[in-house]
Amino acid sequence: MEAVTLRHVDKSYTTYGTEAVLTGRVRPSRTRQVLRDVSVSFPAGSLTAIVGRSGCGKSTLLRILCGLETADDGTVERRGAPVTGPGADCGMVFQDHRLLSWLTVADNVAFGLRQVPRAQKRALVAEYLNLVGLADYAKSYPAQLSGGMAQRAAIARSLVTKPEILLLDEPFAALDALTRIQMQQEVRRLQATSGITMVLVTHDIDEAVYLGDRIVVMSARPGRITEILPVPAEAHANRSGAAFAACKERVLAHFFGAEADR
Repeated sequence: MEAVTLRHVDKSYTTYGTEAVLTGRVRPSRTRQVLRDVSVSFPAGSLTAIVGRSGCGKSTLLRILCGLETADDGTVERRGAPVTGPGADCGMVFQDHRLLSWLTVADNVAFGLRQVPRAQKRALVAEYLNLVGLADYAKSYPAQLSGGMAQRAAIARSLVTKPEILLLDEPFAALDALTRIQMQQEVRRLQATSGITMVLVTHDIDEAVYLGDRIVVMSARPGRITEILPVPAEAHANRSGAAFAACKERVLAHFFGAEADR
């Protein structure tokens, strides 16, 4: 079953010149199309990685998936129902953790559970802090955490409401190389444990191959889907193996090989 489906989605943005600021007269100066005729489905329980050049509309696509933005044309459905806005069934993790500095880790994770009874809330927070390996840091504040720990707390905050879909917008881009690998392993473990549908935007081809059950490759702006590449299980098992190298080479060809000239 498909968790999310997009059909023939277009999206454009209109920018305005300085005249609108100086005189109050709003006169469109330029319209840029960022997505063109995007059709793709995300199977339930899968992890899909999306790669493409900067500005090709990857993050815009995620925001449309979760209902933070609307498409100009086309349809977006979650579990067969039209997406009309954000909902509790879809969580999102951003490049920065966006934890509230004045709340403890436990209180940050509990932030979206305001309507949940206190005892149940404590149990859920404890469950998901344990799931991401932060049970001993429940009473710590964000400033007392490392970058990787803060991102794990952000992931726990997104998972604690038990969404059906988790969207990750370059969540490890600001981390050092070793912490990034640890977090990639953590995401694979969490996805296997929870069975949640995940969609990951990344510029890191290695990350896409290691994490993705498949990789969606997007063209330069306006973003279109140029290939959906299945990733074999053996590519996840060995980053230095032939299967991993073959997938990586196939993706890179879209940007630096013969595919890039099409």
